[in-house]
Amino acid sequence: MLDRRDFLKSSAIPFLGVAAPTFAAAVPAGFPAAQPERALFPTPADGATVGINPPGFAWWRAPGKAIAYRLIIQDRTGRRIYEAAGLPDPVHVPNRTLAPGNYAWDVAACDASGKEIARRGLWKFTVPENIPLLPWEDPKAILARVPDDHPRCIFLKKDLDALRATLKTTRRRAWESLEAQADRALKTPLPEPPRYHTFDTPARRRMGYTRYFRNFRGRVDAVLAPLSLAWLLSGDERYGQAAKRLLLTIEPWGIEGPMSLLSPYGDEPGLSMSRHGAHAYDWLYPLFSESERARIRAMTTGRARQILQRLRRSDYLAAPAESHNGRLIAYLAEHAIVLKDEVPDAAEWLDYSLRALMTFYPHWGDADGGWAEGVSYALAYNTIYLGALEALRAIGLDLYKRPFFRNVRKFFLYCTSPIGEIKPFGDGAERGGVGSTGAALLAHHGRRFNDPHCIWWARQAGDASAGDPMVALVTEDTVKPEPPTPLPTAAVFRGIGWAGLHSALDNPKEDTFFIFKSSPYGSVSHSHADQNSFCILKGGRALAIPSGYYGPAYGMPHHAQWTRQTKANNCVLVNGEGQIVRAASAAGRIAAFQHQKAITYLCGDAAPAYGGKLKRFLRHVLFLRPGVFVLLDELESPAPAEYSWLLHAFDQMQVDEGQSTVISTRRGAALTVRLASEAGLTFSQTDVFDTPYNEGNPQEYHEKVENHWHFTAQTNRRAAAARIAAAMTVLGPSEKLDVEWRQADGWLGIALQTPDGTGEAWVQMSPGARPPLAAATSQSLLAAVWRPRKGEEERLVIGT
Repeated sequence: MLDRRDFLKSSAIPFLGVAAPTFAAAVPAGFPAAQPERALFPTPADGATVGINPPGFAWWRAPGKAIAYRLIIQDRTGRRIYEAAGLPDPVHVPNRTLAPGNYAWDVAACDASGKEIARRGLWKFTVPENIPLLPWEDPKAILARVPDDHPRCIFLKKDLDALRATLKTTRRRAWESLEAQADRALKTPLPEPPRYHTFDTPARRRMGYTRYFRNFRGRVDAVLAPLSLAWLLSGDERYGQAAKRLLLTIEPWGIEGPMSLLSPYGDEPGLSMSRHGAHAYDWLYPLFSESERARIRAMTTGRARQILQRLRRSDYLAAPAESHNGRLIAYLAEHAIVLKDEVPDAAEWLDYSLRALMTFYPHWGDADGGWAEGVSYALAYNTIYLGALEALRAIGLDLYKRPFFRNVRKFFLYCTSPIGEIKPFGDGAERGGVGSTGAALLAHHGRRFNDPHCIWWARQAGDASAGDPMVALVTEDTVKPEPPTPLPTAAVFRGIGWAGLHSALDNPKEDTFFIFKSSPYGSVSHSHADQNSFCILKGGRALAIPSGYYGPAYGMPHHAQWTRQTKANNCVLVNGEGQIVRAASAAGRIAAFQHQKAITYLCGDAAPAYGGKLKRFLRHVLFLRPGVFVLLDELESPAPAEYSWLLHAFDQMQVDEGQSTVISTRRGAALTVRLASEAGLTFSQTDVFDTPYNEGNPQEYHEKVENHWHFTAQTNRRAAAARIAAAMTVLGPSEKLDVEWRQADGWLGIALQTPDGTGEAWVQMSPGARPPLAAATSQSLLAAVWRPRKGEEERLVIGT
């Protein structure tokens, strides 16, 4: 099945027999031939098998005189079976389902007179049987189902008695946690109005904003929601009056200036109020006097109109790549529900929101459930939009039917460790593990989808009741946990270009976890210039890390000049230079993936990310469980070059150039790497960031952070084409592996012996070298065999 991002694939890999897919038809003049800046990914992709009926359609705008679009759907005979004309934005959801079968869709761009001025060209898609049905509904009809009384958003008044009856049974843990959060909130000081916009230099304004919004979250986000919800469910006046006092304290600050979503100083205070203000107005509704209600209603209405203004100004329905707008599109739906009969434009808000939520949303996700911005932002945003999903579900529109929302739990299951001390990749990777936010999110999805593996994962991660109180309370705790023993131990998310490989998915304390990234999304937003990078955790201990810090603030020198850069990651440099930073075109892709019980192979292609510095960069990874890896980097540049193989760690590594090894240790766990290249390698290590953490940061905002350690193996001879091979072992504190480093002419290998069987894995350093394994040939690149004590032998040979 082709993914909607497959059209970004660039180069073929002849030895794998994989050809780059092409469009079904040439792109006519008038529609872009390449993805415009910040643009959406068209959906459904050419050749896709859709997972929802009807699919939501999204495409690129045609520049010039195009002011409207016509969507056309044909059946396999070419008969036109659906048409929608006069569409002002490049998104549409049909209001009826399609019979299972094969179809093609096209888009025409029209000028002001309605004349067709361009055609995009036909793309094919398939509608299978037995997939969820979710046709478009008139937003006015949806809002007509919203109750007239309050509360009406997420928790409906008619359901409150039944919900309260479960607070000592199936919601006991969540309720006790909410009470504790609300009690702490009672002791939290009221926030002060923002003043950072008055500071004298850009750096002080930037850091003042960062400090302020973090404080704001502690005094508003962590206070308003638990107090409002605790009052709603208990009727305890202490909670309700405290929440009301907080809301009435903030209301006079208005929605302009530093509180504006359009503020040039930063939008986080406005985003916080957009998230929690409408909920508080709805849940505290009976506590307000008429005059107070009018004040809060005006603020909430003004905020919703500002949301829509911002989204339209950025043309969100065509260009959704600005990260924060991904929050606002969800908040807009909630504002429409809360104010459905109190303002005339609620249906307009819901219409705009649903045209995103039912087509391409989320921009950073894909049908397989992956999230391209990284785990830290996946945790935040996949919690943030749940309010909209739950509010719509409560009135009969179930967006959980859409493929991404059905599958996102799989991303967390495979691409994180529930006990990991880091969460690669992207901004915030270094800020600890998934914690209560991850526990609450996966517990929620486990309950919504009756998935015992998610519940088990959440129990490993922490206290699911300690996260967002709405997320913890909206579902009942009735699903019993079960470890994911029956599931495969590896998964690939091709749409975002990630793969997660595990030795023991059902035993995090012993698990060898290898996570890999080569993403079609490039290095924009909160993603870094780290295509073909990897990280390794053992029992949650980080042995190979993305180095650097998100702080002291987004875009400050350390973040921009170190953390985002290729040199900060476990990647490759060319003549000391890395990939293009902050460019959607600096992309990678997962070129191949094969999984067996004991052996897993994957390959990433990152050459396009280097902006012409490389003609070829294929990184092959072969995992022989429980703890052996071989890697091969195939590198080719337009002219002879030096290549640097990078590894980063929290702790100082043991470097032995004579033995060609580097060892990373962390609290008793160890990663041992043996490197080889025909170009020769020189080893070095440092704990210095090229750009110090506090560079450009005013003295009063300086912070002390730990340095990280950085290892480099640089080729000794310049060459246009080179291979760098690595054989690696990963061991836990009390774990023993009987391994033997091996080397044959042109090959680097490692043999493994365990109580469960024996195996070996090899990687070819010299093109054409005769292989040490009978199953391989001189054209093979990697080869492995596993001979279990019981069961069938496994073999994997990559190449002809």
